[in-house]
Amino acid sequence: MATGAQSSATKAATSARSFSKWGETVRKMPPAKRIEMIRDGVKVTLLVGAGEYYGLSQSKLSKLLGVSDATISRKIKSGGKLGPMESERLARIALIESEAEAVFGSADLAKRWMLEPNVALGEAPLSFLDTDTGADEVRKILAAIAYGGVA
Repeated sequence: MATGAQSSATKAATSARSFSKWGETVRKMPPAKRIEMIRDGVKVTLLVGAGEYYGLSQSKLSKLLGVSDATISRKIKSGGKLGPMESERLARIALIESEAEAVFGSADLAKRWMLEPNVALGEAPLSFLDTDTGADEVRKILAAIAYGGVA
């Protein structure tokens, strides 16, 4: 019989895997379908999965999504959906994570790259994903790595 701690660890691992798989789904999704998904909102469980996947606190996730901790807590407790703005930012994170996995050929290497400070950016790539401009910069670096440039 699993203990409460084992059960929580299993749930966390499942949530993290769900987020990772969702990123690949988002990457393959046609733009019109992705826009529809974002407008409808995504399940808050994907946000929980992102936090578990990256080992981020709720406070750091809130900052990346541009909303308060209280709003995130409320949405997690309600078990509903994120709004369009939060959904778009979460989808952007998942999409770029999936792109990094394609470049590095490994989810573990991509995650490590997203979390560690990057010389070209001066910060971890993940920390840039709260803005479109930051996401563009991260994509430029991924393209440089993929095609032999310096990053």
